[in-house]
Formats: sequence, structure tokens, C-alpha cells
Amino acid sequence: MSDRIERELLVPASREEVWDAVVHHGWLADEVDLDLRPGGDALFRSSDAVKSGWVEDVREPARLAFWWAADGEPATRVELTLDAVGAHTLLRVVETRPLEVLDLVGVPLPGIGGATLGPALVAA
Repeated sequence: MSDRIERELLVPASREEVWDAVVHHGWLADEVDLDLRPGGDALFRSSDAVKSGWVEDVREPARLAFWWAADGEPATRVELTLDAVGAHTLLRVVETRPLEVLDLVGVPLPGIGGATLGPALVAA
């Protein structure tokens, strides 16, 4: 498996319309339950899989980043960005599995105000 997958799609709709489609049932999974705030829970159910995780960042209607994994699988990070292009929206999806970060579970990371454990480390 590649450690990075990128896709772009030009959608003939406003950013707000695309945002609504992305965060609700149907596009990411048959059933989507997102707590749209950093650290919020994320659950994605489809007929063939269930993935769970947490929300890393939300900037409605421009950006959503979250981590997800099915039971027994390594976690991946998904980042969706929505850019207005005239009357259309350019939706960019990047899914990555940053192995070097996931291998650091439990190691303090430097952050503002001192060493902190990044939320991404809990996803492993």
C-alpha cells in the first residue's frame, strides 16, 4: 500500500453544498457521524466496513482533517480541502499514513508551551 493517495475533483456546486455532502451520509460512507470540532469523534459505516477515529481540524466550509481506521488496520489521516473556483468547488482529498509519526506512540512532541503528546499519536 502506498503511504499517500491524492485525488482532486471539480464539483459544479458551491463550497457550502460540497461541504454538506462531504460531512453527511453518503459520500465518505453510507452513514457518517462526525463531531465537527478538534478532538471530536468520527464514525463511518458502510455495508462492507466500519471505520472510527477522531477529528483533527475543522475550518468549515474549507477544510476537514480526520483520522480513521477499521478494526485491526493501521490508522490513516484524511484531509479534505474545498476551494471555490468560480461557481464550482475544487475538492482535494489526501489520505496518508505517516509511518514515522505513528511509530512514535507515547513520545512527547514539542509544542507551544512545552512538550505535548499530539492527538495523532493516539490513532495508532
